[in-house]
Amino acid sequence: MCGIWAIVGEQVTPAQQDAFMKIVGRGPDLTVLEEVQPNVHLGFHRLAIVMPGDTPSAQPIVGGGLSVVCNGEIYNHQSLKIDCSVTMKNGGSDCAAIIASFVKHNENLKETCASLDGVFAFIMADAKNVYIGRDPIGVRPLFYGYNSKGSLLIGSEVKCIEELCERVEYFPPGCCATISLAAPTRPVQPQQYYSVPTIADRFLSIECTQTLVRDVLVKSVEKRLMGNRNFGFMLSGGLDSSLIASIATRFLKQKPIAFSVGFEDSPDLENAKRVADYLKIPHEILVITPQECIDIIPEVVYALETFDPLIIRCGIAHYLLCQHISKSSDVKVLLSGEGADELFGSYAYMQRAPNALHLHSEILRRMNHLHQYDVLRCDRSTSCHGLEIRVPFLDKLFIDLVSRLPPTYKLIPMKLEKHLLRSAFEGWLPDEVLWRSKEGFAEALGKTDLGDILMEHCNKLIPKDLYEQRAQRFPDRTPETTEEYWYRQIFEETFAYDKMGHLVHTKVYRTAAWHRPDEKENVNSNADTEKLEVKSDELLRLRRRSTGSLGVA
Repeated sequence: MCGIWAIVGEQVTPAQQDAFMKIVGRGPDLTVLEEVQPNVHLGFHRLAIVMPGDTPSAQPIVGGGLSVVCNGEIYNHQSLKIDCSVTMKNGGSDCAAIIASFVKHNENLKETCASLDGVFAFIMADAKNVYIGRDPIGVRPLFYGYNSKGSLLIGSEVKCIEELCERVEYFPPGCCATISLAAPTRPVQPQQYYSVPTIADRFLSIECTQTLVRDVLVKSVEKRLMGNRNFGFMLSGGLDSSLIASIATRFLKQKPIAFSVGFEDSPDLENAKRVADYLKIPHEILVITPQECIDIIPEVVYALETFDPLIIRCGIAHYLLCQHISKSSDVKVLLSGEGADELFGSYAYMQRAPNALHLHSEILRRMNHLHQYDVLRCDRSTSCHGLEIRVPFLDKLFIDLVSRLPPTYKLIPMKLEKHLLRSAFEGWLPDEVLWRSKEGFAEALGKTDLGDILMEHCNKLIPKDLYEQRAQRFPDRTPETTEEYWYRQIFEETFAYDKMGHLVHTKVYRTAAWHRPDEKENVNSNADTEKLEVKSDELLRLRRRSTGSLGVA
């Protein structure tokens, strides 16, 4: 995990330097801010994962008239660097593959981004242009905006550019853009190089599918073990995190550490311990209290840059655990199970979809919003504590496989959610974990639901008369509960809502693909639905070929 930053169009001021330093937690090992072209400054905060402190992995990476800073890991960097004729400063970094690929593809930015196997957000410049790219799902964040002088600012988090810009936008996942230095004030025009496959055209037998799911996920985990810092797992005791831990443990020479968090009465801590014992790896447990959860919320809102109640609730335990890991261990890289629920449609409301076709549409919608939900929470909760998160389920090849499977494989009558994934890994985990139904990270903190604790606290905290005036104070997306009111209040005390409130997506679970238009939230005109809607002829093809002989009993 690193932090990147840029300003295009003027010299850096002390106030801008201070803004750049707001994300130093993302990379505490090295800070660089360089002018790489006239009035083009690139900033980099490094978290050393490969060869800590070694100069070849520093940034900016410079070669062939190009300079690049990147927050990410490029897993196929060695093959991309083969026969590269460009001599580079700091070329030992895996991110040097961006320049190598750009040169190989004759400066075609879309082809360059498509060639990268990994997670990344990069800013690159030469004498003519500034180039921006972000990974397919948006695992690594990137934001941009213009200041009152027309200068372009780009950064890994909202907080490092918000005060400097007139308005902040997120740079879309799976997109790239070229900004001419001859006209840097023109609007950034992202070009899409990747989208999640929308047609379920992988018509395979269950046995063949199980083999592919297992093989591709194992390879996805293996490639994410790049680096020579200590690895760890955030182990909830549920299927996804346990499965990733089981796979990774088979490859790591040095035993990784499993970390779990919960209230004292949490049954999940016992399940997590059962997994750690089964894998024969060290296990550290952080026991937290409801009061600690309440007290940390202002920090969580600042770190996560959101007021969505679901993200904040889940982010509380995540944030406290990462804080603990950073202070008490030498682990720097964490593997996590995010993305599996979206890919396999395993959330409870998704399993209640009217049919498999609606589930397929909802999976596509959730995948396209991941960068505003679980991926956002993962990135911000870890990065502010100098940790790096890696998410094997969101590997491009794994997404390509699972998103194209018949949706009937993900909505099987009388079977547990994610039955396909569970059955593909028989013997990799204890049966009581492998076949245990899903529980949320926040909900499983203890026998008392965290949501109930927070609601009770907020009902006491927010006076009734103040809450009744909520529409006057918050006319846009008016809070519906005292808990939402409190989060929104903290958010607007921290950030300028008029500059970046539109970036916050809320209540994704209340906008399912099968809802009528008048039931949907977060839908501006029909753009949200039109972009993800599966065309009628594609649905017909899907319906014909994902039923009948391929149905699962």
